[in-house]
Amino acid sequence: MSVPVTVFAPAKLNLFLHVLGRRVDGYHDLESLFVFLDIGDHLHFEASSPVADSSRSAEGVLHFPDPDIPQQQNLIWQALQRVRVVEPRLPAPVIRVDKSLPLQAGLGGGSADAAAVVHWAESLFPSPDHRADFRTAVADLGADLPPAMDGRARIWRGTGDVPGRLIPGLSGTPVLLLKPDSGVSTAACFQQLNAPSATTTGSDYAAPPPEWLGKTRNDLEASARALNPMIGEALTALSVHVETDDAWLVRMTGSGSTCFALFHEKGPRDAALNSVQQRFPDWWSAAAEIL
Repeated sequence: MSVPVTVFAPAKLNLFLHVLGRRVDGYHDLESLFVFLDIGDHLHFEASSPVADSSRSAEGVLHFPDPDIPQQQNLIWQALQRVRVVEPRLPAPVIRVDKSLPLQAGLGGGSADAAAVVHWAESLFPSPDHRADFRTAVADLGADLPPAMDGRARIWRGTGDVPGRLIPGLSGTPVLLLKPDSGVSTAACFQQLNAPSATTTGSDYAAPPPEWLGKTRNDLEASARALNPMIGEALTALSVHVETDDAWLVRMTGSGSTCFALFHEKGPRDAALNSVQQRFPDWWSAAAEIL
């Protein structure tokens, strides 16, 4: 790696999330539509320079903005070590992270960052065999990792590891994101979940998304709202724009706490962003488009 490489790690949204049942291994079978946004983190990969700790230099160096996350628990670091086991000729890089996505947000930031490591490795060893081996090596680091490595609007099933139909027609959709200033534990959200629904929309998802997305749901929303009532406040604030016909879908993503609205046009979305920033100045909010 003779020149620095920057890899974009986009935020994800679950436009719906159906919890279909609990498996014998304790995990839940899911059905979810993942899409990705034009906002996210950036990972900068540079050639290693000599450091005092030679063992750390041999593994790489990670500069991450949140010191509360131990390096060995950071998905970026774990993904780096795994892809370098697959291909020992990969360099031990210095990784600098420009972190834009909040934590405990339901935006898949950790998985997106780990997927960025895989994309960096693929850029250096682009053969189909390397690609498959890199992705297999990191797939169990997080439920969002297979969708994040795929990076396309797609239905995913199983625990989030079984790819389904690609969903066209959403690229360019204006999105408004609003996250309360506290998050929700995914584990706690599933623990509080009532009996999972065994039904889907009954759709094969072949029609244009606006025709069936309104019939879908996020089955984690009720438990997330019980754990963090501010999620309900965020959803109520965004739902105003559905009532005015500016937006056509309001929902929570993942296990929260970020909520989102899909708009018809950018102008009303931008006006809505200004409104929520004035109303919730301490909350994280952003405008985006679906990739």
